[in-house]
Amino acid sequence: MGKTVLTGALLVLALSLTGCTAETTPTETDGSTPLPTIDQALIPQEAPADVVEVDPDLFLVEYGDIIFKVGDGPTWCTLSEYDDIAICEHKETEVRYEPLPIPADCIYTYGNQIKLLGSPVAGQKNADFTCANSPYSDASTSPSLADGEQITAFGFTCFVEGETARCENSTGDFIVLGPDAWAKSS
Repeated sequence: MGKTVLTGALLVLALSLTGCTAETTPTETDGSTPLPTIDQALIPQEAPADVVEVDPDLFLVEYGDIIFKVGDGPTWCTLSEYDDIAICEHKETEVRYEPLPIPADCIYTYGNQIKLLGSPVAGQKNADFTCANSPYSDASTSPSLADGEQITAFGFTCFVEGETARCENSTGDFIVLGPDAWAKSS
């Protein structure tokens, strides 16, 4: 009787794990899957002429990064002098754009966190999405950078248009992220 119960329990466990695996296995892409398109009108191109420059020290956290929420939206960005990156991110459940295809080598989430390098690194893209298993930073207590405001720190300049942020490095590479739009330099 004990073997029958154990076998049944293992069968139920195996079936339930199989069901979970099907939902969490990343979509394999070989480069032929086109990325979803974003309406270009949703992608900020340049800061408005009357942009308000905001003091970055207002967003400085105790370990030296600058973290700000993007307007009233669900997105937040981190500027890290130590890591020489700007990262914008939001929760997977907050995204309103079509999901991006997940690369075959990513077993976590993809399309919710985008990173910009401050200085080019040989063999790496300067701007790209990350395969992330957790947020890069916690913005729960961070202030918001409002629509029409801009911040400059650590070689990055970021401005907010509505619920979307655009960050650029000193070489002109950029990332854009908001609940409705994303973009990055090549």
